[in-house]
Amino acid sequence: MEHDTWNKDKFYMSKERWYAFSKREQLLFIGSEFERARVSQLEGKQEYLQSALERALALIDLSLGDPKWSKERYRLWVLRDAVAEYYAGKDGSDIGMLYAVL
Repeated sequence: MEHDTWNKDKFYMSKERWYAFSKREQLLFIGSEFERARVSQLEGKQEYLQSALERALALIDLSLGDPKWSKERYRLWVLRDAVAEYYAGKDGSDIGMLYAVL
């Protein structure tokens, strides 16, 4: 079986499975990764923080390809940009700011 996205933590999500979720559900999954990142940051677990952000980016990328987002794709690009800047260390604010973008 081919998997459409993965990371070092063996995270797999097929396009078909992801596209079956509503936009709201997709955002909740992405938000869950933000929460995992926040908790990891509080616990000083940098590797887990990075992994959660990588998973969030992977899920956003899947959403960008989902036809149901065609009229609101710009929102996803703004969100992806904010996560990528935080991941790259260019945004020194609290990770909670990602929820505001979400």
